[in-house]
Amino acid sequence: MFDFIIIGGGIIGLLTAKELQQTGARVAIIEKNSPEQQATRAAGGILSPMRPWHYSDAVNAISQISQSIYRDLSQQLHSATGIDPEWILSGMLVLHDEETAEAIRWCQQHQAAHKMLAAREFQQQFPYLKPIQQPALLRDDVATIRPAQLAAALSRYLSDQGVRFFKQNAQSLLFNKQRISGVQLANEVIKAKEYIICGGAWSPQLIPAESPAPEILPVKGQMICFPAIGIPKPCMVMDGNRYIIPRLDGQVVVGSTRENTGFDASTSPEAFAELRKFAEELLPALKGLEPHAHWAGLRPSSPDSIPYICRVEPYDNLSLNAGHFRNGIVLAPASAQVMVDILLERSSHIDHSPYQLRRSSSAN
Repeated sequence: MFDFIIIGGGIIGLLTAKELQQTGARVAIIEKNSPEQQATRAAGGILSPMRPWHYSDAVNAISQISQSIYRDLSQQLHSATGIDPEWILSGMLVLHDEETAEAIRWCQQHQAAHKMLAAREFQQQFPYLKPIQQPALLRDDVATIRPAQLAAALSRYLSDQGVRFFKQNAQSLLFNKQRISGVQLANEVIKAKEYIICGGAWSPQLIPAESPAPEILPVKGQMICFPAIGIPKPCMVMDGNRYIIPRLDGQVVVGSTRENTGFDASTSPEAFAELRKFAEELLPALKGLEPHAHWAGLRPSSPDSIPYICRVEPYDNLSLNAGHFRNGIVLAPASAQVMVDILLERSSHIDHSPYQLRRSSSAN
């Protein structure tokens, strides 16, 4: 028997497992897909909510903690596994934003590094981007990471540390009064003292009918990637609802759509053309290059983008860590810490009440 079984092997599940493994617990992860699938695959890896001034204190609190963790986490995983998660302090440009005043106020209130660039200064610093007419906001303390590399490094690290992976589908939970007694797989039942659902958009399917239902729905995001180009001092850029992310190897990731298509994770030629046009206009050096990748993933939306990190009543050994929507990567390390604080009844610097299944209006 395991101490903890985690259902879901995306970034949230992997980092929750890492937090638990560090306590000496026996941990298993159930995940039928490879770690880079679904919401993790859809992520760009921006280590900040794209517009943090849009989000509640409940989201920004765990975001800020996670951002302080990622550099050391990336170095630890790279050293231990040889897989580089590619943490880069690239900064982020925010263009054509009608909420510039609100953004500046937020940066000042949170002591976040920022600078307004006039058109001439922008062109001098970023000559590879299209010219602008209005000032641009530069947040030069924002980093990025490569989600698939991060997931691969975490999977290798956890396997080396003795975490057991079951590459199967969790068909159902088994019950014994107010306790979960096991997880039914295709040909076996595995048991633990505690069970944590980290299944992203699929999490509600495993929540027992007797429990409050989390408001988690899938939202599709499509992205494309261009082959490597040489960009001096590359910076992430957000323009409206789209963004580009230069990778360490010179590739350029472009995202993303926001589509309510249920559990349909297929790609479309219309989204491909839309993303390509946006990227070529913003970064003219991409014109004439054929994107070599196009993918989609399902992100788990939740009310006000506040994740559920909590016990699942009335069961005394079932918990939920899901519903991070577009901020799964940036919220993952602190979400894992909060989850394990709850599981082990440890003291915590974060108020857990906003992340409960039953929420008051003040949580939003």
